Amino acid sequence: VTGPRVEEAMHRTLRWIDRCAAAHQRPQSQNLFGIVQGGLDANLRAICLKGMVERDLPGYAIGGLSGGEDKNSFWKVVLQCCQGLPRDKPRY
Repeated sequence: VTGPRVEEAMHRTLRWIDRCAAAHQRPQSQNLFGIVQGGLDANLRAICLKGMVERDLPGYAIGGLSGGEDKNSFWKVVLQCCQGLPRDKPRY
């Protein structure tokens, strides 16, 4: 799945993590995880992945996969995200 709605949702995710980080009051006891979005579009995923990693968050998640997509597409997204996420931080 890709297109203008997926692209806007991906950009909204980046804006949302910025708002969350600005409002975060307890970084010593709560962590903010960035959720990498972009549907099945490798270019949108790359933009979101880069944006999340630049924010140097405590951890990350791969979002937007429901398990209903074909397995080849699913694993391509997982591989792309895992290769781009920091190895020293939690991810799910």
